[in-house]
Amino acid sequence: MGISDLDLTTGAEIAAPSNPVNKPGSFSQRSHPSSWQVISWVAMGATLGALSIAISGQSYWIDEANTAWRAAEPHFGAFLARMVAETGSDAQMPFFLVAIWVWEKIAGDGEIALRMMNLLWLIPGLYIFANGRVDRLLVAGTSAFLWYYIDEARPYGMQIGASLMVFGLLERAVVAASDRGAEVPLLSRCQAWLLAFGLIALAGSSLLGAIWAAAAVAAAACAVSWRSRRLAASHLIGPSVLLVVVMAPLGLYYLWTVIGGAGGTKVATTDARTLFFSAYELFGFAGLGPGRTDLRTGEGAIVFSYVVALASYAILVAAVTLAGLIQAIRNIPPRTLAACAIAFTSAAALILIAGYILHWRVVGRHLAPAIAVILALQAAGVALLWRRPVGKLVVLGFLMMALASGASIRFAPRHAKDDYRSAAGVVRSALAEGDRVWWNADALGALVYSVPLGRECGSALYVSEPRPGFASTLEAPTLIVTSKSDIYDPEGILTAFLSDQHFQITETFQAFQIWRRAPSTDPLPCR
Repeated sequence: MGISDLDLTTGAEIAAPSNPVNKPGSFSQRSHPSSWQVISWVAMGATLGALSIAISGQSYWIDEANTAWRAAEPHFGAFLARMVAETGSDAQMPFFLVAIWVWEKIAGDGEIALRMMNLLWLIPGLYIFANGRVDRLLVAGTSAFLWYYIDEARPYGMQIGASLMVFGLLERAVVAASDRGAEVPLLSRCQAWLLAFGLIALAGSSLLGAIWAAAAVAAAACAVSWRSRRLAASHLIGPSVLLVVVMAPLGLYYLWTVIGGAGGTKVATTDARTLFFSAYELFGFAGLGPGRTDLRTGEGAIVFSYVVALASYAILVAAVTLAGLIQAIRNIPPRTLAACAIAFTSAAALILIAGYILHWRVVGRHLAPAIAVILALQAAGVALLWRRPVGKLVVLGFLMMALASGASIRFAPRHAKDDYRSAAGVVRSALAEGDRVWWNADALGALVYSVPLGRECGSALYVSEPRPGFASTLEAPTLIVTSKSDIYDPEGILTAFLSDQHFQITETFQAFQIWRRAPSTDPLPCR
């Protein structure tokens, strides 16, 4: 069977709802012969194989180092005490941190080991979301956004998996509710419990995940009629009780963290540029453009080197997404469409407004659960376009460029993570030789890679956001490690010190610079 014979809207039924709406190219499912089941399972395996390749052994970057440090705590009581004492956003990721603490005790603390936990969430989420549809599997497997965040030991993989699960199950319920003659529950008992689990995982992954979970429930409640809700009641009592028992204290915990001042790092605020970058990430452009380090350092001109690839992909993304919107408008009841649109935009708007008011930068990862809606729309667009010869070319071009974007994120040097591991190796060697070292980067990144921090010999001095005259009371260093000056040297005080004291860059790693004094001016080493 050639690809030209493939109907991308089809696939095997996987726990489909009763009396599904059989509209060509819609978000629903149809029954198909066993050959289609084989195709859908092959597509599922290929998608998971592709996304597994995305998991790398690269160094932890700043946020991942925070995760690794907390997960490595041997005692659960001490781990919880650290979490609740946190004033940053990690305090607002309770279930994710508990899950990765347990996972680290099973799989170990290596970079690949911790990141592999994302597959525990992705596999069931993708299985339920796809429901045997090849189009959804193809779009998910080539999503650069998934490629990027599956390779993060952070809550985004958990959020993506849980949001895919919640979307798929709520979709089944809404489709079943559209059959006015049906007299059976909208979800089976197993599906109802899975929905409760998905909502708890999404809400517990972080405070932002809780916003998206609430939006999903609100959308489904508005989309389903009172009659359908009564049909669902018998199977939802137990899961609903579980949700109340878990969500009530979770909500109080989140409120307590907000009152206590926990939240995102206030490095920059949310503005039009961050909104654009969020869309840039979510729609899969990131791998085709410059690396984040280049973008962060303000080298805007470098974008022009990638303008052809970015513009070409933008045309294809626009065509596929527009086709998906057309399919949605044609096949989804207005009430359901309006409920989903209002809930989706309200959740995103709330997060963006909070970022603007509280002065923290919202980027694509903070909107990670929205990827379920984007993938569903793009899959519907792929299914619609595939019916025409020209549309097939658009689909193939879109999938190929999307996959190239994901592969670039995984393998291109410009997209490598901040290399704390290599920088730490240089520091450990320098300390062993008696150098006095200053560490102007994330403190936990140093500790995770066994760099001792302190004032005594054999330790690196942690220098962050220095003030004028800071060096007057310190012994002169022989080596200084710097990274992301907008975070760790926002006023440029250390940068001026490096120039005044004739330090020179001797090595660079991703997002890092290693500075040493000119040989003729080296002070005595630390003894």
